[in-house]
Amino acid sequence: MTKVFSYLFLFISLWIGLATILSHLVLTFGLSYSFYYLIWISTFIFSLMIFIKPILSQRKSLKDRFSKSVSWPHYIKLINGLTWALPFVFIPFFHKDYPFLLLTGLSSGNISTFIFLKRYSQINNIEQIITGSILLSSLIGILILYYGYSLDYESLLYITRILISLSYGIGGIIGYLRN
Repeated sequence: MTKVFSYLFLFISLWIGLATILSHLVLTFGLSYSFYYLIWISTFIFSLMIFIKPILSQRKSLKDRFSKSVSWPHYIKLINGLTWALPFVFIPFFHKDYPFLLLTGLSSGNISTFIFLKRYSQINNIEQIITGSILLSSLIGILILYYGYSLDYESLLYITRILISLSYGIGGIIGYLRN
């Protein structure tokens, strides 16, 4: 069952990594901000084209996994949803802390989903605990860099996105190799 999630995590990694590197070029060369949208959409489509076939070939596993999490108790679904969404809710109010809230939401969401999948669905989705753990340690590292060494905000955003891409990539690769 884990292989389909390995492909999903590798898709996310490729998309975020490519888009981050290419959008950094927009900043470097002072191009129009509208290129950001073009880059993020086109890299999404490119990454999806690479991984759509393996993901769709295992859609039964994907459907089984989602149907198991739907059967969780309501309070567990609420807790899991809050671990994913609550940090993102605060982004408009604390826009300067966007990278930290992003890493917090992704790490807590992945870790809580792993815990609840293991507890309530008997699924050991190693990609999520690996990704969540790397993201959590990335958050600590980013906090130290930003507040301890006065890292500029643009560099902070770039490093945050690269770390997200790497963490999803490592999680996806480990999950794939595990199968």
